[in-house]
Amino acid sequence: MGPFHLPAIPDDVSVIAFGDVHGCYDKLEILLEQIEERLASMPERRHIVVSVGDLVDRGPDSARVIERLAAGLPGCELVVLKGNHEAMMLEFIRGGEDAEAWLHNGGLRTLASYGIDLERTLAEGPTLHGLRRAFLDAIPEHHLAFLAKMPLSYACGDYFFVHAGVRPGRPPDRQDEEDLLWIRNEFLDWDGDFGKRIVHGHTPVDIATFRHNRINLDTGACFGGPLTAVLLEGTEATIF
Repeated sequence: MGPFHLPAIPDDVSVIAFGDVHGCYDKLEILLEQIEERLASMPERRHIVVSVGDLVDRGPDSARVIERLAAGLPGCELVVLKGNHEAMMLEFIRGGEDAEAWLHNGGLRTLASYGIDLERTLAEGPTLHGLRRAFLDAIPEHHLAFLAKMPLSYACGDYFFVHAGVRPGRPPDRQDEEDLLWIRNEFLDWDGDFGKRIVHGHTPVDIATFRHNRINLDTGACFGGPLTAVLLEGTEATIF
């Protein structure tokens, strides 16, 4: 972007991006109601709403969160990115080598949100097999379809939206999936230009972090913090 260029969104567009929900349906619903009020008051404006991923796990209502966002948000373009927790969830569903990792990272609460009786299911047979069978019986097909089509990133103007971050030294459009979903210190500690200003979550902070090269929106909703959103218009970036 160059040292004197402020990152900008196209003039005819408003972008609202929000951080990691982690099953906190009540906080998501409050935010979406505020977004819907804005959409209704500005019907002529093109709005893009972006989730930076991690809809599921840790909080109590992952199933309701997915149902709410899978239904769409009328009046805007809704982009829901894949987070590392969605990636782990899909790995569990596929029965991959790292399937068990999901259970130790909040996945059990997601299973419970789909009405699975964990105590009974675990008593009936081997952990992974029984839980996977129960999950596949419980999760609606349209939830699976929604999860399967989540993109890893989204670009608009001088902004690049992703779950965890990007690896310094590579253009945003040439990143590895592993980095987009999982990277931390190499990205967070980098003070240089990424080519675009990165909007991300993944690493909880007390309040949203605004730096010249990135914005962190994960304010720990599942740990008692708020669900934070940013409004991007022109060269302005403000808490929504």
